[in-house]
Amino acid sequence: MNRISRPHPRPWASRRLICLSFAGGGTVGFRPWAQQLPVDIELRALCYPGRESRFGDQVPGGWQGLVDDCVTALRNEVRGPYVLYGHSMGALVAFEAARALQARGAEGPDGLVLSGHIAPQHWTGTRTAALSAAPDEELACWLEATGGAPRAVLADPDLRSLAVDLLRLDMTAYSAYRFEPGERLRAPIHLMVGEAEWSPLYEGWAELTDGSYSQVVLPGGHFFTPRVWGALPLHMPLSTDTTAGLAG
Repeated sequence: MNRISRPHPRPWASRRLICLSFAGGGTVGFRPWAQQLPVDIELRALCYPGRESRFGDQVPGGWQGLVDDCVTALRNEVRGPYVLYGHSMGALVAFEAARALQARGAEGPDGLVLSGHIAPQHWTGTRTAALSAAPDEELACWLEATGGAPRAVLADPDLRSLAVDLLRLDMTAYSAYRFEPGERLRAPIHLMVGEAEWSPLYEGWAELTDGSYSQVVLPGGHFFTPRVWGALPLHMPLSTDTTAGLAG
């Protein structure tokens, strides 16, 4: 089973940027980034169960099952240095996957690049739990308002229904997440946040790593602006010199 896609394979690449999606999302939103990266970096995107190439897959265990699935993919399908990127729910998945790999003494990411999520010690899941139980129409409106699904998807009744079902599935697991204090990460963290949703709760990420911490505030809201999202790798510390610094 291949959990991680390679939209633009670069077998010669010395490093990888591995992307984890927001609730209800897949790998599609990351694919345009593949050819924006430096030639020595290959983009890969992890596909959660229940969508795209994993449409029929189910992972038991709710939130922990989702994290374990990610850890299995990283251990079995990734070799060599990589940076792990997660947006919104994906930021929590990336963080917990990195913690799990570190706890097991396994090879983990050289750095975490995260966006669109407050620090996990401040997360309650209350609003997400309410959304997971909301009517389909409310979830569809939320997807449209946040930019979580393309308008073409929401305009098609069948695709709209599928998008809502995936969002509900992910949010049910996501709302159950509770931060448990533990060993701090050795990997550095770089945080990106939209200026319209920034709050001091984002700065708590700095408390969770013994590596370096950096933060950048970008135009827009949860998904930034379309222009910023389309070129988001430009705001990630992925160059040779910066990545070496990330690795400590």
